[in-house]
Amino acid sequence: MTVEVEGPIFVDDPFGSNWVMLDCAAEGLLAAIDWKALEEYAITVKLKNYGHHVTCDLSSDISMGGRNVVRRLDFSDGTSWIARIQRQEPTPETLYRLVREVSTLHLARERTSIPVPEVFAFEANGTNPVGVAFTIMDYIPGNSAMHSFGGWPAHGGRTPQIFKKKFHAQMAEIQVGMASIRFQQIGSIIKLSDGTYSVGPIPGIGGPFKTAADFFKAWSTKAQFPVNEEVIREWAPPDMVDNILSSIQAFPSRLKRFAKSHRCQDGPFPLFHGDLFKSNIIIDSNYNVLSVIDWEDAIVAPWEMIECIKDLCIVPSGMSDTQYCEGETAKQIFADRKRYIRMVRQLEKKHERDSRLSKTLSNERGQSMAHAMWMFLGGRIGSFTNLL
Repeated sequence: MTVEVEGPIFVDDPFGSNWVMLDCAAEGLLAAIDWKALEEYAITVKLKNYGHHVTCDLSSDISMGGRNVVRRLDFSDGTSWIARIQRQEPTPETLYRLVREVSTLHLARERTSIPVPEVFAFEANGTNPVGVAFTIMDYIPGNSAMHSFGGWPAHGGRTPQIFKKKFHAQMAEIQVGMASIRFQQIGSIIKLSDGTYSVGPIPGIGGPFKTAADFFKAWSTKAQFPVNEEVIREWAPPDMVDNILSSIQAFPSRLKRFAKSHRCQDGPFPLFHGDLFKSNIIIDSNYNVLSVIDWEDAIVAPWEMIECIKDLCIVPSGMSDTQYCEGETAKQIFADRKRYIRMVRQLEKKHERDSRLSKTLSNERGQSMAHAMWMFLGGRIGSFTNLL
């Protein structure tokens, strides 16, 4: 199903906002946060890192995500940071997610030119004076590419045509940078006490894994489709719902059989963000990429799971009965993707990298499978078994 989005791409105010006013006392877990302790914590970190004696005020604006809430910290020296606070009650898995995201951000800043927030401090526990797990990081004075230029109502997720080539060139540079970070095992990034990096287990999957085949075996056993049958029946066409349900249930086992019969690529394996939606790309009003955020689910992944930025992903033809909206035609996206892959190939040569990334992105069957796996994890409804 294709739905064209009507209306202008540009609006008078090209710089919208994803920050909102929020009554913290009414927000469950947030009501237990000691905001004064958070201010004092930030002041202490500022003094320790920079020797600055400052005061700190929490902004009244808050940005809410599925797992985190973000609040800005404004200092008397004119600088600002953010506190990224976990919304869930702390569990070993949620705390591990925080640690591995911090580790990944440190690694990306050390080994690449990818623009990511600087982490100043973090607390991976719920017993600190603030009362919740949180990260203190740099404030990026921009807005997400999704919320900018009027947001979804104005552009339906499309990149303005005059900025498209510029945006894709920047994202190609970022993706080449990510793929340059490689490890011999598949898993999550962990920073060790001596400052080096290793690979640990992936939440919900396990590991680390020495081969892609081992990863796919574990993935097919443990990966869960996050949408229940009731919701699927509500959203799927009545004449397709039974087929869709059976295909969702069968997809992991079919993928396992596919991995057994398919020769997977060997390591070293690349770092991959896995959630390169425009909502995680911070830009300015000229579409300059200021930062890539939300690295919680980034992993060192098998090459078979590496895909183009979400802007250039297309629902595989075998899933054509999915409830999916696409503002641009598949033909245009394919053309943009070919140009993007040429950009990647040129950057690989420029930076004297091998061509594994561009070859992976050029494999249309492989891209269909990779996108299907990420769609499965994201709960997108469709006939997955038509792909294998």
